[in-house]
Amino acid sequence: MQITNNLGIGGLERVVVNLTRHLDRDRFDVSVCCLNFRGPFAEELESDGIPVHLAPRKTEGTDYLVFWNLQKILRETHPDIVHTHNTNALFDGFLASVLASVPVKIHTDHARKFPDKIRYMFVEGVIGLFLDHVVAVSEETRQNLIRYEKISGDKISVVNNGIDGSRYDISIDGKKKQQELGLGSFRNILGLGVRLTHQKGIIHFIHAAPMILDKHPDTAFVIAGDGYLMPELKAEVQSLKIENNFFFLGPRLDLPEILQIIDVYVLPSEWEGLPLVILEAMAAGRAIVATDVGGNSVAIEHGKSGYLVPPKDPGALAEKVCDLIADPQKRAVFSSAAQKRFYASFEVRHMAYEYEQIYLRFARAKGLVNP
Repeated sequence: MQITNNLGIGGLERVVVNLTRHLDRDRFDVSVCCLNFRGPFAEELESDGIPVHLAPRKTEGTDYLVFWNLQKILRETHPDIVHTHNTNALFDGFLASVLASVPVKIHTDHARKFPDKIRYMFVEGVIGLFLDHVVAVSEETRQNLIRYEKISGDKISVVNNGIDGSRYDISIDGKKKQQELGLGSFRNILGLGVRLTHQKGIIHFIHAAPMILDKHPDTAFVIAGDGYLMPELKAEVQSLKIENNFFFLGPRLDLPEILQIIDVYVLPSEWEGLPLVILEAMAAGRAIVATDVGGNSVAIEHGKSGYLVPPKDPGALAEKVCDLIADPQKRAVFSSAAQKRFYASFEVRHMAYEYEQIYLRFARAKGLVNP
């Protein structure tokens, strides 16, 4: 059973969905339990025959007894393996799995900004002593868990995130899509699809825009996604008087199509694990400029399949974006190299296989399957 806060639209949630869908059904009977709410991906999994449970909780305020409701579900479903995703799911999932005597306990840390809150790191470090295995989505995340939570390095492995490339490697009527989004009059289109949070560094993308527009005035900046920073980011765009070039699209389910009309995918994150949006852009065959944080350098080979720039540096971001706008041939080379690298290392089957080996390793150790 995969345990997560929800199956809403987000990177972690898509990892859970991708993993759940692509595990070997001949070996694994898989289900998901959400702790806060179900979300739009729940119906997709259920249509594939994968059960999605919801642990009952209070409608208002903090519910400190979610773990108790969760352990009831675990007792009813009898999973051999519980796999928790990120902090909240770890706390409730671990307690519930102990109470329900689940044999194997696996946890994935999908990356966050360290140092985290002291109480979180302390409790996670203690729980880590009793987990069978911990997975980090990047080597940087692994090192942070060792340094800040004192989890033994022998207990932590790195598994790269993966996505289903077939959803993004598509052909569309690009001109029609541009007209649909109001982008028909622009020669160059830059963009990204993320949650609008401080982590993603969109403010630096906005501050790079005047420098880009100075050289390439017929450029559109497309931002797909929603989040608490939306009003602040729109206000900054207006203060710079570049609102005619910026398009805030809100949350979109047609991101694979939008990616096909983007000339340069820009990810200006301040910190990361291994972001799915980078993998989506690679699968779609986009030229990429990203910040050199977290696992971005694992995905992007600087100068070969994209550019990596320092975080919080709009000037460096603008320089590399302008370089790619001015050189269509280089964009094509980067795009092809990124797509080839994606299929070699980050297609969802690679991720699912590595998790399967972890599950089987500990299932064998507990006598749940034959050696």
